[in-house]
Amino acid sequence: MSQNYHRPRPSGMAGAILDKQANKFNDVEAGYLLEWIRDLTKEEFDCEPSRDNFREQLKDGSKLCKLVNAIQEGSVKKIMKPISNFNCLENINQFSNAARKLGVKDEETFQSVDLFDGRDLFSVTVTLQSLARKVEKLGVAPPKQVSKDQIVNM
Repeated sequence: MSQNYHRPRPSGMAGAILDKQANKFNDVEAGYLLEWIRDLTKEEFDCEPSRDNFREQLKDGSKLCKLVNAIQEGSVKKIMKPISNFNCLENINQFSNAARKLGVKDEETFQSVDLFDGRDLFSVTVTLQSLARKVEKLGVAPPKQVSKDQIVNM
């Protein structure tokens, strides 16, 4: 079971920025990205299109490492067991480094705390979409895309 604890929401400008980032996050897109990861890694897991599930499935970084290894074997040499926060953050960093090597720009790469702490899940989707565009050139099928009528709060 996942622990549900909530940090106090920042007030003022920081809170407004978090609200704006949260509003850009699209549940449908998140579900499509989870399905894409599942299909490429051949690993079964819950692809429910929700913010909480997206974070829960990806926050230890292991599925992200398996994703880049499925795209390019050996991208991440050793996936750490998610037994500590350090290991989870290390997995996320290894994914980010591998994504950059596959052509994702620094400004399109999320920070590990964006995912691990759930600070900016929208930036995680940006990184995954950028990765998908880069590897489509290598013959990797992209994730399904959100139709215009499914985009809300933009």
